[in-house]
Amino acid sequence: MSLNRIILKNFFRNIRNYGLYIFALVFSVSLYFSFVLMSKDDSAAEELSSSTMMSSGFLIGSILLVVIIVTFVMFANSIFLKRRNTELALFQLIGLNRNKVFRILLQENAIIYFGSLIIGILFGFLLSRILLMVLLRIMQIELSVGLSFSTEAVLQTAGLFIAIFLLLLIQNFIFLKRTKLIDMITLNRTNESDSRRLGFGTVLMGIVGISMVAGGYYLSTLLLDYIEMAVPLVFTVLVVVVIGTYITFKFSIAFVLNVIRKSKKGHVGITDVLSLTSIMFKMKSNSFLLSMISIISALSVGLMSLSYITYYSAGSSVENTMPYDYVFEDAEGLDFYESLLTEEGIEYETIQLPSLEYEADTDGAISADLELMDINGSTLLMMVVSEAYFDSVDVGENETIITGTSDVMQSFVDYGLNEPVTFVSGDYKHSLELVDIQDRAILPSQISFGSPAAIVDEAVYQQLADNQSEEARTAEMTRTYALDIAGEDSMEIFKMMDQEENPYFQSKIEQYTVQMQALGMTMFIIAFVGLSFLLTSGCILYFKQVGESEDERGSYNVLRKLGFSEREIIKGLSIKMAITFGIPLLIGLLHAYFAVNAGWFIFGTEMWTPMLTVMGVYTALYSLFAIMSLLYYKRIVRESLN
Repeated sequence: MSLNRIILKNFFRNIRNYGLYIFALVFSVSLYFSFVLMSKDDSAAEELSSSTMMSSGFLIGSILLVVIIVTFVMFANSIFLKRRNTELALFQLIGLNRNKVFRILLQENAIIYFGSLIIGILFGFLLSRILLMVLLRIMQIELSVGLSFSTEAVLQTAGLFIAIFLLLLIQNFIFLKRTKLIDMITLNRTNESDSRRLGFGTVLMGIVGISMVAGGYYLSTLLLDYIEMAVPLVFTVLVVVVIGTYITFKFSIAFVLNVIRKSKKGHVGITDVLSLTSIMFKMKSNSFLLSMISIISALSVGLMSLSYITYYSAGSSVENTMPYDYVFEDAEGLDFYESLLTEEGIEYETIQLPSLEYEADTDGAISADLELMDINGSTLLMMVVSEAYFDSVDVGENETIITGTSDVMQSFVDYGLNEPVTFVSGDYKHSLELVDIQDRAILPSQISFGSPAAIVDEAVYQQLADNQSEEARTAEMTRTYALDIAGEDSMEIFKMMDQEENPYFQSKIEQYTVQMQALGMTMFIIAFVGLSFLLTSGCILYFKQVGESEDERGSYNVLRKLGFSEREIIKGLSIKMAITFGIPLLIGLLHAYFAVNAGWFIFGTEMWTPMLTVMGVYTALYSLFAIMSLLYYKRIVRESLN
């Protein structure tokens, strides 16, 4: 029989085994091609405020995606080789040398690989259109998505996967070169488990692993208290948690499961045999892989949560820096746009809000660690405005309200109600009782510089103005010139005002649009890469379970002969899937929670809703692979029992 005939006959005989490998390749090609094709879409780039934002975002994302895909494809290939090692050994036993066996793998891989490349590009083209619609929706851009094809994207994708194909050939060559014939025959019979008793060392390391992870969590809660040591503290947390995670999978889980098993006092059923006992030792042999999945899952969920927190809080963030629709540099600019809007028949409300620059003493109602804020002295900059400009505010002569207290500022500054706030300007001091604290800003950031503003009684305001120091009086901008559009502002009004010859202004709708585009792009890139890792890691665990189910096929028939029903076997395997997939996910989510909780307030105003949304979607998608694995196990069990 000729070698080519052997290759073709062997290819069609093993088409079932190729299914996993083909899926891995098609999936990887589709992901990368869809990503590259979106980056080449000129119509979407033209709608962005900055076209470089799109190209830069996709460039960073594509680099991360390449790393994930290369790792995934090579791991899938290693599993593929392991499943076929007996077959490769038989080729050598019938007289084929290693070079001819390598040629068989080369031609088979070429058929599979380049066939998957074509199919993956076709699927990627459809996927890219769907993803582009999602991206534009996230960025709040109204644009119809048409069918556009890029030859450059095809060539870029083909070039990358040809390079990966060469890496796979090197991987196959090294496998054939280093693996002895006897090892190929017995490789599938090698048991991953280590049936030795769990000694004192395992128990001790198990406690150490859990303690290190818990210690890392505790240290993460101290970041704000020791902000001056943030960098070494963050590095310490990362090292402790990463090492602790590995030790947890290597020893701690086996220790905990062994405690559970011993608590049954010898009454171990089929469910325990197929779940607890099996997983105790397989966790140890797969500890590095599971640790990496947990850590990178935590990184993915953490980054997606923080990006969604920022996106979710974009509206309130803009509101805190730009409380009015349009803000101008001076009265002339305000007058110009008043005339323009009047000519266009657009109703508006004018705001001219004077303010005073004062220092607030950090004794009494305000307590702040000024060293952490890199502020010299013992006072905090604060703008003061009169209640006369706010119809809904009523402040007594001895009272004040502080507004614009952002979450970031409140992490460094504490306010005590019904305590005195002392305003200082030069040698003059005036104390008022703090009666309320409000998040909403009343001054644009160009006036307040991000500091809170105090509202006081009109008579008190005049008194503070009369006693303001000369240095504060000469401040460049102490009056806000702004206007609000009646009803709701729109991009049509903004574009009408935003002409090159018109006076300079700042717009809330422009800032919001720019932020939504930038944050939407960032969130999409992070989510795409994070979900790509989710799918690849889920596939890796799925492939591992498929391999284990094939290795354990004979044991199910033995269990049936011992009197256990199919339902009992499936129940034990269901618990095994829940633990195998659930523990890496649970640890990853815990890591992500403590990472996000340590500094979420820097990114936005709301943590729980965005974070729980991300965790919920991630968990749901991740669970699909556990369900797929269980369904595969069920099929193997039924086949082995018939």
